[in-house]
Amino acid sequence: MIRVTLRLFAIVFVQTFVIASLAEAQGLSQAVLVVSSTFDGTRRNVDGRLYGGAIEATISDRDDDRENFSDVDRIRLTIRPRSGQGEALQFPGGTRSEFEDWARENATALLGILFPDSLSSSVLGRGAGELQAQEVLLATAFATESVREMSQGGRSTSGGMIEYETFKKDGRLPGDSARAWQGMYNVSKRLSLHGRFVQQREGFTTNATSFSADYHPFFEIDGPIRWRVGGSARGGLIYSRSNAMDLGSLEFGGGGFVSAFKNLGKVRIGGGTMVQGSKSYLPPVFGDDDLAFLVDAINDKGIQYDLAYGATAGVDTSSRTAVLVKLLQNHPLSSSTERSDSRLLLAALSYRFGLPSVNFGYKHYSTTGLHSHSVFAQGNFNW
Repeated sequence: MIRVTLRLFAIVFVQTFVIASLAEAQGLSQAVLVVSSTFDGTRRNVDGRLYGGAIEATISDRDDDRENFSDVDRIRLTIRPRSGQGEALQFPGGTRSEFEDWARENATALLGILFPDSLSSSVLGRGAGELQAQEVLLATAFATESVREMSQGGRSTSGGMIEYETFKKDGRLPGDSARAWQGMYNVSKRLSLHGRFVQQREGFTTNATSFSADYHPFFEIDGPIRWRVGGSARGGLIYSRSNAMDLGSLEFGGGGFVSAFKNLGKVRIGGGTMVQGSKSYLPPVFGDDDLAFLVDAINDKGIQYDLAYGATAGVDTSSRTAVLVKLLQNHPLSSSTERSDSRLLLAALSYRFGLPSVNFGYKHYSTTGLHSHSVFAQGNFNW
């Protein structure tokens, strides 16, 4: 079963890699055209948002087609962080080719404005490494359901999960929306597959899909306090498609975790932490690549290190039901750009069908500039 699943993962991985690599190249000048704009005679006045940036620009038409941005048209542009913090970049004026040359010269600064945390954070709602830490801690390190079953002579662990999420960004405008669907399937106690699809509308539409495999071996030390010590290695991909720019990245990460539980009759309490590093790699596209400057800037970024920690509590309300609460905090340890702490609160009701159980719950996620709400169902089955 594991070999078949890994083989299927490899096929999907290669196919998506090829699709992302063959995506049509779109330079920054093309992306500017999808930002909200108005027309004043032969001038196009751009004033809107592009990922993490706020753009103000004027494109002067010189080819009698104000809908395009041709080589003879001229542009003046200012781009600044939409958060209002940080310095703005200015292009004083010039042709399209001069503007693209300016973009290549300022690639690192543009990357910090367009994708201030990471590419994955901008298109998925949170970073790929942060998503991994949340799933490992929630479904493995903080799996109090298995502690409950072991105390009753059985054993179970998370088997699968499906979740629907909506999130809002600060400064949202009427018509903006963002929603996500994600799922997790445990092939075994130590290998899981994760998928996430996100659709965002902010004047332009972005559809982003991620798929990853996570190997998280661990061992337990029994006693008055039960300890779990383990590690995690992740490999996956992200493909983001929009009318602004298409990007695909390979995502890698790994780290270690430790957690501890105490079973006090009907009450179980626990806590733990995880340290990990994450790295994104954007494969080069074939043919003319007007986004090569952005690809190189992302690939040149170093490994991002994060510390995640939290606590969990479970209370048996009957022989079949239990109430669960889990609280996580993610703290960036290092990055080439400033990143913010984030928090995740989970509340769930677990219902037991013999040994297997099903959890129904709610999650609230928050970080600087973004808040989300989600509902989920998770099954815990025998292995």
